[in-house]
Amino acid sequence: MKNDARELSVKILINFDKTHEQLNEIQNKFFLNNNYNTQVKSRSKVLTNEIIRFKGRIDYIIEQISGKKNKNFNKNLISILRLAIYEILFDPKIPDYASVNTAVDLTKINLNKKASGLTNAVLRKLIRIKEEKKNWDEKFRTDKKWNSFPIWIQNRFSNQHKEINAKLFFQSFNKSPETFVRNDSKLSIFDLKDNLYRNNIKSLIFNEFFLKIKNGSKDILDNEFFQSGQISIQDPASYGIIECLNIQKDDVILDVCAAPGTKSLAMSYLVGEKGKILSSDINNSRVEMGRKDLKRNNRKNIIWSVKDASKDTFPIVNKILVDAPCSGLGVLRRKPDIRWRRKEKEITFFSNLQLKILCHMSSFLKPGGVLVYGTCSIDKKENFNVVQNFLRINKDFKLDKMPNTIDRELIDENYCFSTINVIDNLDGMFAARLKKND
Repeated sequence: MKNDARELSVKILINFDKTHEQLNEIQNKFFLNNNYNTQVKSRSKVLTNEIIRFKGRIDYIIEQISGKKNKNFNKNLISILRLAIYEILFDPKIPDYASVNTAVDLTKINLNKKASGLTNAVLRKLIRIKEEKKNWDEKFRTDKKWNSFPIWIQNRFSNQHKEINAKLFFQSFNKSPETFVRNDSKLSIFDLKDNLYRNNIKSLIFNEFFLKIKNGSKDILDNEFFQSGQISIQDPASYGIIECLNIQKDDVILDVCAAPGTKSLAMSYLVGEKGKILSSDINNSRVEMGRKDLKRNNRKNIIWSVKDASKDTFPIVNKILVDAPCSGLGVLRRKPDIRWRRKEKEITFFSNLQLKILCHMSSFLKPGGVLVYGTCSIDKKENFNVVQNFLRINKDFKLDKMPNTIDRELIDENYCFSTINVIDNLDGMFAARLKKND
């Protein structure tokens, strides 16, 4: 079983439970420090992402099937059960007996023979119940735990977005994310699609700037178009925040909280060679990531620096993008672990920090200039509430209309850019366009 994707997945799951670090950081740590082949790493990444996505539902099933609270289980055993139950319920390619046998073996390795008997009993009971009744899970689906979100997130969403069917919302956020690539090449979107197809990457045209990848997403990073900076991976909703600035050739744009620089890079193409993107972030290691990506893209109009957007000094410009630090509740499909790591009290922390950054950065905007405030959150306390508080404090600013290039369906009742993936099939993003009086 050595170097097996299931064994590696269990190690990652156990580590996530112990540390509550970002899942992708734990995955990368195991991938870098161990001699696993590409196939094992790829499979374990998919497994752990999806198991963490459905952790709440799986844990609920464990309690219902075993009759025991999860806190009474050994934590390592819980991780093994999560893996096996995910395979039994979500992966039809793997026979149930194979999932049980592997889980029993993993329990013997990580715990002991006695614990393996409990693993075997729980899993075989689940299989028996599943086989005896077609709609075996119908009675479980009415419980909120089935949605696999902390109750506080479910309650906040239901209270804030009454216009959206909650069931559809949670179903949407429990889907794997789409992969989009932005066209930064000189080719038309049609020719780019054909070129990628010849390299076994199949896609659909999403709009004039983006392709939606249907097959071969794992090959994108090695593709010559990506390696040479002619395409970049980005969600169209993220690009939509950039469009709110109405960028013109030769613009000089201040981009704060910018690392690792996906939006900076997109803006660098829009301003042209004579324009400049002054990108900064408080995190030095993330700034280094942005600088390294300049080599891939051969961009000379992005200037990186390490700065704190809440207190440092910046140049005075006509356009500013504040890509504010936030809870990340809009990208739960892309980062499923956020739902389990984030605490409700952090929403208040982020909203206070966002207002502080917004107020500070507004002092570096020229009269008549535009500042776009954006987040990857769908929580109103981080979004329009911050904008309202800012406008109460800063009377020389007003909420400005969005450019005509923005899809009218993505502009909400407050004239802000807003995407919620259950409606738009995109990441959840928010942006407000704020204009300084002349």
